[in-house]
Amino acid sequence: MATAKEFLKQHRAFAVLLGIVLVLTFVPVLDAFLVLGNSWQGITPTFIDENFYQAHVQAIGEGYLNDGNPYFLEHRSDPPLVIFGGAWLNALPLLVGVPFNTTLMINFIFWSLLFAALFYRLFRELAVRPWIAVVGTLLQYLQFYPYMWRSANLQPVLPLYILFSISFVRLVREQNRKNIYLVAAATGASFYMYAYLWQTILITLGLLFLYALAWKNWKLMRATLLSSCIGVCIGLPVPLYTLWLSRSSPYFWESISRFGLVNTHLPMAEIIYSGGWVGIMLAFLAVLYFRARALREDTEFVRIGIFLCFSGLGLWVMQGSNLFTGKLLETGEHIRVFIFPWLAFATVLLGTHLWQRRASLATGLRVFSFAVIAVGAVVSLRYANAAFYTFSHPETHRAFWQTQQLYAKPLAWLENAEENPVAVWNEPHDPISTLLPIFTKHFVLFATPAMWQLVSDNEFRERYLVSQYFNDPTIKDLKGNMSAYLGRQDAFHKAKTIERGIKICRILFSWDKNKDCGTPPTAIGLLGEKFFSDLEQKFRTDIKPNIKAYLKKYHVSYILKDTVLDLQYHPEKLGATRVYDDGRFEIYRLP
Repeated sequence: MATAKEFLKQHRAFAVLLGIVLVLTFVPVLDAFLVLGNSWQGITPTFIDENFYQAHVQAIGEGYLNDGNPYFLEHRSDPPLVIFGGAWLNALPLLVGVPFNTTLMINFIFWSLLFAALFYRLFRELAVRPWIAVVGTLLQYLQFYPYMWRSANLQPVLPLYILFSISFVRLVREQNRKNIYLVAAATGASFYMYAYLWQTILITLGLLFLYALAWKNWKLMRATLLSSCIGVCIGLPVPLYTLWLSRSSPYFWESISRFGLVNTHLPMAEIIYSGGWVGIMLAFLAVLYFRARALREDTEFVRIGIFLCFSGLGLWVMQGSNLFTGKLLETGEHIRVFIFPWLAFATVLLGTHLWQRRASLATGLRVFSFAVIAVGAVVSLRYANAAFYTFSHPETHRAFWQTQQLYAKPLAWLENAEENPVAVWNEPHDPISTLLPIFTKHFVLFATPAMWQLVSDNEFRERYLVSQYFNDPTIKDLKGNMSAYLGRQDAFHKAKTIERGIKICRILFSWDKNKDCGTPPTAIGLLGEKFFSDLEQKFRTDIKPNIKAYLKKYHVSYILKDTVLDLQYHPEKLGATRVYDDGRFEIYRLP
């Protein structure tokens, strides 16, 4: 007992940090309790887009260890389009019999505490005092809070990134075998967790290698090269798998395009809107280094500067990587998630160190530093508030969460009515379509999140048209709902990329009033009227008259009808028999 007391006394700040984070992990539970109370029926409240990742976790827990398609019955054994290693990690409690909702909380608590412990350690590695490290870590946690709740991605990814950062700092300080292997392990593991992460890490290590080469620091250069090579060897199966899949599957590039892939070298605005903060902080570092001799001679400041420089540049270069690769896959948006917390980290780190060394700085430089740190703090706090807002205002979810609980009874009936998995047809625009694969062992005829799986464009669009049988869609309807069945490239990014090129052209040739840079297109305009008329024609002449054949093709056994939202659904016209009715939902069995 005495030993425990001594430990807590010695590490009081760390213990307080973990206690606060533990309390914060119960915010979703508190939200649900405040809104739902005794009306909760077991349907996990939805905050953001976590259903997509929860479906993958649940599929693995049900025994589909390949982590293929959790939505379509015919594709349940398909290989995964993208490796989400976190899904396997998060499914471990399910595989030993822990209930789904309990699994979510276990994972949330575990990864949150690990996140806090590692980030605290990172601050301490850079000589930040314990209580300042607590404040800085809490700020980081609040910034990442929505993503820490989201299973698989980024919940286990973020602690791994922090672990790499710790190993990076240690490698710069001392190039021993232990640090080399730690960097290698974190690098190799990143390949299995998150594509954006391992690319960012390799860029960061590449920049460190060039730095060591330029300064003829051969020991650091060899250590960086060795750790990078070992890490790449560990993670090599992932890019090899992707290469194999791209050559073996005729639908790979179609599926990746629905993810949002665009072939372009044009930079995204994000490299300025969010990435620009990296540039500002690095410029601030340069001013401090060249204007303050005391800081140049400060070993700790130099170490901080090296870490911030290479970690920041790693993120910034990755954010604009399509400039070199010509492949843009929503890189700007995904890296932005890391950049604003990096800004907060840099603000706390530099602010603390400069405060300690304020006496050695000239008055003008002190004022300038205070202004930059103040701006960084304001931006970081605003971002943290925006990230945490969803979880701190449960009233915004009241009506939706209460409606979600009504799904429990029909989902439970479906789960118990059939011993083996079947396909269920429900209106894909209803929220229950994304919950059905999570809370039952069954699959759906169509769900929008299924576009991010390995499936052909033709099949995906066909499934959508079949699901719209009772809606009898017109060309106008198909245009209005195009984001449900087209994917991000055709629905958003292709048109935005062309528009971005036009804007850049107008900036570059602003002096030339006669320069024709073109007119920004729309997604509908790029697809053309024929595209939508062909879809409507396929529905009218093929799917509608042969609906029963298509339902058989996709192994649809049941129709789930929301009597409030789906008034146009009349399953009895297809010979279906009503087998369930709770006043809100009806379930029909197809012959």
